[in-house]
Amino acid sequence: MKKALLALFVAPLFTVSATYAVADDTPIASAEMIKEYTEMCVNWAKDDDVNDEALNAYVLRCVNDELESEGYKKISSVKV
Repeated sequence: MKKALLALFVAPLFTVSATYAVADDTPIASAEMIKEYTEMCVNWAKDDDVNDEALNAYVLRCVNDELESEGYKKISSVKV
């Protein structure tokens, strides 16, 4: 009885996890698009007086925000 109840609680969790793993068909942005967003974000960083130490993190976050708003997958790094 306990195993049946446990299975009733655990099975939906596995189903949800599997659905998210398979259903991630978000498109990947082109290198040109990423380059354009990077340049734009670097310019915004200059306007916001972002120091050199924080520049890479700022630009990465900015680029990922732009990509996500356009429906593209996030990236893990940028070349500043």
